[in-house]
Amino acid sequence: MLKKDPDADLKVFVIWEPVLETDWNRPGDSITANIPDRRASHYWDPARRLSAMYGGAANIGLIAGAETVKFRMNEVVWDTAVVYPAGLHWGASGKLLIAPVFKFADSLVK
Repeated sequence: MLKKDPDADLKVFVIWEPVLETDWNRPGDSITANIPDRRASHYWDPARRLSAMYGGAANIGLIAGAETVKFRMNEVVWDTAVVYPAGLHWGASGKLLIAPVFKFADSLVK
């Protein structure tokens, strides 16, 4: 998404959280380098607070107006991209939710 339109006026917040056994430490440079764009800010959420604020995977349908989720999430919202139009305030629903990110990243550009 970022590579296709390097001049797009957007911000990307990448939230890293522990989900898999390999995720229990803050991601290092070799991991964050997967999203090297200057518009991306990386954050570490070891307590998975953002997922809890979303209401967990059980409430994924409330996070955005449209969704494409192609895998089962248990308790935690993860490997997910949420697109929010400019000007929204905290707590507003996103426009689109896609998961898993790696499989549907191209559709985020549309």
